[in-house]
Amino acid sequence: MNVKTFFAAAFLTVAATTLNAQARYQMGFTFGSNYSSLQSDMFTTSSGRLGFAAGCSFTLGFGDHFELNPEIVFTQKGASAKAAYFLPEQKADIRTYQYYYNTFEAGLFAGYQPVADVPFRMQAGAFFGTHFHSLDRTNRELYVGDYEDVNNATRAVDLNDAFSGVDFGPAFGLSAGEGRFRANFRYYIGTRNLYNNLEFVEAGHRIRTNSLRFTLTYFWSDLALGVA
Repeated sequence: MNVKTFFAAAFLTVAATTLNAQARYQMGFTFGSNYSSLQSDMFTTSSGRLGFAAGCSFTLGFGDHFELNPEIVFTQKGASAKAAYFLPEQKADIRTYQYYYNTFEAGLFAGYQPVADVPFRMQAGAFFGTHFHSLDRTNRELYVGDYEDVNNATRAVDLNDAFSGVDFGPAFGLSAGEGRFRANFRYYIGTRNLYNNLEFVEAGHRIRTNSLRFTLTYFWSDLALGVA
C-alpha cells in the first residue's frame, strides 16, 4: 500500500465513523514537563534533561470510544554527557558536557477509550520535530568517544550540530480526563540518527533521543459537530 492509498483509506475510515457517530471538536492550551535523554556510541550520559513543554492541543472525537489528538508544542530536550579533560602524563579528569537543545514538535495520536463512562484512554501515534540549539562553541578542551586516549577521542563541541535538524518516531501513552481538562503521559522514541546531521565526520556512529512527557491541557473550545 503506497502513501496516497494509506491516507485515502484513513480519510474514508474517519468519514464513515463521523457519519455514524457524534463528532466532538476541542482546542486548548497544553503545558507540562519533559524528561529526555540521549543514547550514543560516542558518549555515556550522566543525566537526562528535565525541561518544559508548552503548546496547543486539539481533539476530534468520534462517538464514545475513539478520538484523534493532534498537538504542536515547544519543548526542551537533551542530556549531560560524560566528557574527558586530558592532562599531560595523568589520568583523564571526567567531567560533563551539556548537549541541550530545543525543538518545535508536531504530533498526531489516536486514542481509544475502552469504557465509555470512564474517561481513560490509551494513545498511540507519531511525532515530527525540528531542532535548534545555542551550544557553546568555545569550550574545546572536553572530549568524548574515548575517555582514556585523546588520540582516539572526539572534541565534544564537534557534535553540537548534531542537535540542529529534524527527528521523528513513534509515541504512545495514556490520557485521562473529560470536559475541559486533560492529563497526558507519553513516551517518545526518536528513530532518526542525529549523528547524520553532521558533515565531514566519520560515518557509522549514532545519536538518538527519547523522552517522557507529562502535560495538562485546558480546552477553551468545545464543539459538537453533529449527529448522524
